[in-house]
Amino acid sequence: MSKSLLALLVGVALVAATLAARPAVAQQQGPQAMVGAWTLTDVADWEAGGGSGVLVTNNAGGELRLADGQTSGSFVSAPFKADFPLNAAGAVWSAEVVPGTQLRLDLRARATPPTADPENGWGLWQPLEAGDARSAAKDSQGAFATPDVAALPATSQYLQLRVSLASSVDRASATLEEVTVSYLSTAPATPIFAAGLPRRPILFGEETLTPRPAAIARADWAGRAEAAQPDRRNPRGIIIHQIDAAVSPATSLDLVRALAMYQVGTLGWEDMSYHYLIDPEGNLFEGRLGGPTSAVDRMSGGDTAVHIALITPRDTPPSPTAQGILVSLLAWLGQAYDISPTGEHSVVAGDERVSRANIAGHSEAAPAAPDPFPPLGSLLPQIRSLADQSTVRARWYFAEGNVADYSQRLAFFNPTAAQTDARVTLVRPGSAPVTRIVSVPANARADLTVNDLVQGAPALPAIVESSAPILAERSMGLQTDIDGGPGIAELSRVWYFAEGSTDNGSQTFLILFNPNPAAVQASVTYMRRDGTNFAQAVQIAGQSRLVIAVHDITQPDGVQPLAGADFGVQVIAGQPIAVERTMRFGRNLAGLHTGRGIATLSRTWHFAEGTTEGDFRYRLLVLNPNSQPASTEASFMGPDGRSEVRRYAVPPRSQLVIDVNEIVPGQGVSAIVSSDRSIAVERSLVFNGGAAGTVGAGATAPGLRWAFVDGRTSDATYYLCVSNPGKTKARVSVDFSFSGGATGSQSFEVPAGARYTLAVHEFYPNESTVAAVVRSTQPIIAERSVYPGGGVRGGATTLGIPLP
Repeated sequence: MSKSLLALLVGVALVAATLAARPAVAQQQGPQAMVGAWTLTDVADWEAGGGSGVLVTNNAGGELRLADGQTSGSFVSAPFKADFPLNAAGAVWSAEVVPGTQLRLDLRARATPPTADPENGWGLWQPLEAGDARSAAKDSQGAFATPDVAALPATSQYLQLRVSLASSVDRASATLEEVTVSYLSTAPATPIFAAGLPRRPILFGEETLTPRPAAIARADWAGRAEAAQPDRRNPRGIIIHQIDAAVSPATSLDLVRALAMYQVGTLGWEDMSYHYLIDPEGNLFEGRLGGPTSAVDRMSGGDTAVHIALITPRDTPPSPTAQGILVSLLAWLGQAYDISPTGEHSVVAGDERVSRANIAGHSEAAPAAPDPFPPLGSLLPQIRSLADQSTVRARWYFAEGNVADYSQRLAFFNPTAAQTDARVTLVRPGSAPVTRIVSVPANARADLTVNDLVQGAPALPAIVESSAPILAERSMGLQTDIDGGPGIAELSRVWYFAEGSTDNGSQTFLILFNPNPAAVQASVTYMRRDGTNFAQAVQIAGQSRLVIAVHDITQPDGVQPLAGADFGVQVIAGQPIAVERTMRFGRNLAGLHTGRGIATLSRTWHFAEGTTEGDFRYRLLVLNPNSQPASTEASFMGPDGRSEVRRYAVPPRSQLVIDVNEIVPGQGVSAIVSSDRSIAVERSLVFNGGAAGTVGAGATAPGLRWAFVDGRTSDATYYLCVSNPGKTKARVSVDFSFSGGATGSQSFEVPAGARYTLAVHEFYPNESTVAAVVRSTQPIIAERSVYPGGGVRGGATTLGIPLP
């Protein structure tokens, strides 16, 4: 290697090679970029500069060290003229720094020749710090290196290096053998603003409730596509870095491009060391190819981590916008890769195992690293907390919402040991949404009466979110009937309803809620009992809902194809949506049912509740949406375990009605419906002379834990019904939460193949709020029935929410 000043000009062809140590999958013309080098290594190089307290020796062809008897000294190089205007620079140096000694490098730049005014015109000295970074290039492997580039004015063409030496040990000194400053030009003649580049949701990782951040893809900011060939490892932590650079909206993209060229081309790293970078404007750049599982062995302190770099000067904290993007990114990463924002994990650092925060500053992972600097480092505890609070661990959709015709209430249950908040967004199509934050105590329930927030709105779908795994139910009521139940925890493209009717004046409404920003196309197929079908194509506007009044559907020729009909429904949408059904029935339409659809068909359906006593009319509705017949069996079990079995053949794409009153009259029974094909099954209970009723799907499998959010015993009867479809006796306990923090508990046993009904109102009368968690030693089915006024004002039966 030459011992003189060296400059190397590299054009676009070499830039393409340095940006990737792997083949490109597509060729896209990026902006022209250049890289050059300036090396100080021999006696002549050092003696061309000046200094005090330092000595140039002939060792290794030329070294710089403290002069004898000196404890500090400095050297300033002669100005160097680059071969082209530059906007960024980094450095690699060979040195020996013995304990008790210090070596510091600084760089400054200017645009004009320093001959006329040697001191004025220079920019500020910028530190060149290696921390734990080392070069991997063949000619400098293992040498100290700045992991990042310093941002310089795009008109810079002259560079100057300063070396500072210090020692607290007599006759000891750090020695500097060689420094190579790599300077880069990545600034185009016409600035390119990162804000104008396209953004795409990050596609790596598992599906999450927390929104995926939108990032500027590497191919878009680098101007070319490359193939990732990383070493894959699941990250256990996240490391926060800081790039000490002052950039503007017009220069941040130039710095990111220069950094990629420098880390890959100059340092010889296999790829960029940062998975993501965030500039002061909040632009999120994809860095390292291959996503968060692309392992980075350097700058990790023995950890397998996701590396995030914030671009901001060392003496200022990141902008509020950048902090917001960072928090969103951390929240998503934490959920996608099971990294608790406020948690810790163990790491082997050196020869010992240590505990490290899941979100750690670079200097926490590698003590030699200087970053993040104090203004950012001091924010990390707050950032961890905000990331945890921003993680969406529960999201519930309610397509139905109507405070013009019904009383409407949302109930929330917090199963954790810490208080949390529920964020409720009431979507008003065509108007601004209404948002409320509801505090939900630990292991307790909180309610929100929607009519108190919005009056007279006939269309009011809702979205409930929380950073805790809260549960949410909606209650809707008339003076003559009520209904309620859990929201939709996951959107789906396909929905089914086994029940639907326009017979005897009944009204059926389908409510299709599209929370997506773009419109969604959907097809609705109505499958009658006689096997004939009617199809309907619809469109749901973005962030809006569509209500289909099935009883009013009229063809162009004036025919109402579903008048006086009983049917099941299949909805297929182009994108995931939420679908519910509301039914009004009985004299003066006094009866009400509303609830979510069935997103997944099953070959087995379980129902704990069911009765044919008194004037209850009990029916099971079976929908076979398949193109082949379904052989179906219905088993009914009473409290003593005895059962009745019936078998049916359900024709293709049709609905079957099983009249349970004819099979087991005057009894309370649970039921299991099984089939050789995947079907949808719902239970209908009608009472009060047909003026009240409830409809709902069964459970596809028994479970050990079930939760019920809503419920009361004040002016109401409350029953918990548990069925045990297994062959072993189940020991069941129920924990209740009441208003004011009061609690209660009840236990009972359910024989194999039998059911048990707990009259909650008899144990805990006059409670305005009752939430319950049911636990069992054997898998069971649990349902809740609530009857206001003892059933005089209707009632509702709801399947519990299965808990893990």
